[in-house]
Amino acid sequence: MQSRMAKRLQKDLEQMQKSYTDQFNVRMPNNDIKHWIVAFEGAKGTLYQGEKFELQFKFSNDYVEILILIQLFFLMKLANRIS
Repeated sequence: MQSRMAKRLQKDLEQMQKSYTDQFNVRMPNNDIKHWIVAFEGAKGTLYQGEKFELQFKFSNDYVEILILIQLFFLMKLANRIS
């Protein structure tokens, strides 16, 4: 039986994949529901247009009741920034 935390994460993941399928790509290393890597591109018309970003979410067993750890990774092409 899934824990309360795992059920909530599964529900959140399904909602995100349904509502934001064109904006975000979610993967879970080792199929671990408590570890998400969310990939997305910078918004059009901004300085970040075309740049690729990843947010890494690590959820604790107490998810919903306490905050989560979030890390942002910038996958930028340095050559494009130097002109």
